[in-house]
Amino acid sequence: MSTRLSYCAVEKKLWPKYREEISHSRNTVEVEGTFTMTVADLLTNVLEEKIYSEDIIFLPDEECHYRFRDNLLNNEKFKTTFDSSDLGAIIDRYVHTANSRYIHLSKLPEKTNSKIKRH
Repeated sequence: MSTRLSYCAVEKKLWPKYREEISHSRNTVEVEGTFTMTVADLLTNVLEEKIYSEDIIFLPDEECHYRFRDNLLNNEKFKTTFDSSDLGAIIDRYVHTANSRYIHLSKLPEKTNSKIKRH
């Protein structure tokens, strides 16, 4: 049986700021940005090399709500770490929160836009 690495400590470090930013997102673009930046921060901490938010794609309308760009998928350190750890489960928790907020905001775009104009 192979050993699975756990990065829950990194997840817990990033989670409070992520949750606050997601809950204060005023539109779907902010939700997407928060998700991709947080996952990039997570991967940067885990891989100990700079990962950019552009390497993560948020896909709210698809079954799997995120995808990685080819340059990240071709990174051997990323592939090995992702396959031998709980990174997939951690990102699934992040994307579930982002997708729920995305759905909420996309249902009421007029109300959301009027709130933005008042601030």
